[in-house]
Amino acid sequence: MTGWLLLGLLTVVAAGAAAIGVAQSPKNVPLYSCAAGQHGLKCSGAVTNTLTAHNYTEVVVEKTPNGNQTENLVYQAPDRLGGYIQSGTRRTYVVVIGSVLYQSLTVSTTAPTTHLTFYKQSLAPGQGATSLDRVNTYLPYVWQSKNVTNSGSVYTFTLTKSGQTGSFKYTVSGQYVSQFILTVASASVQLDISQVGSSPAVALPAGARVAGTAPSSAG
Repeated sequence: MTGWLLLGLLTVVAAGAAAIGVAQSPKNVPLYSCAAGQHGLKCSGAVTNTLTAHNYTEVVVEKTPNGNQTENLVYQAPDRLGGYIQSGTRRTYVVVIGSVLYQSLTVSTTAPTTHLTFYKQSLAPGQGATSLDRVNTYLPYVWQSKNVTNSGSVYTFTLTKSGQTGSFKYTVSGQYVSQFILTVASASVQLDISQVGSSPAVALPAGARVAGTAPSSAG
């Protein structure tokens, strides 16, 4: 099922149209609308607005038969991503600035961020903040769909990839996508998006220190 779900941000890092016109609430823009322009297909709507926002906060909950994981991250265009990945009562903090990943050792959820030690590593070409950001990963799937239906501000469709069918659900709030849910077989990912354009700046936590390249036992 990894063909659909990018399960485990740390694992990813370590491993180095036709226009649609759908009824909508007067307060919400459509999920997307595309039309041919002078320089090719031009799209607008909630997906485009979200993807082109300067920043946003995202909470990702992944559920699989092997366990659950939560990611609480802030994306700041064009090249910053920061927050933590949590499994059970343990967290690993990550910050991406440009082509450098800063990653903490895994600590308790109650550990103060002012005492964190980060190790850094260079990311491979094309593996910066945008490629690791779940919003940029998941929302564009709508461009591949030809059967979007909606009920008010909720849009759904299915796609089949490598023999697996994914059920997609997008919720629009105002100008942006506020929630995305993908279900594949017995696994699912829920992405909640908030504070679009007003999220805090991405940086290493105050008081944290950088200790150089990560040791072999890190993480």
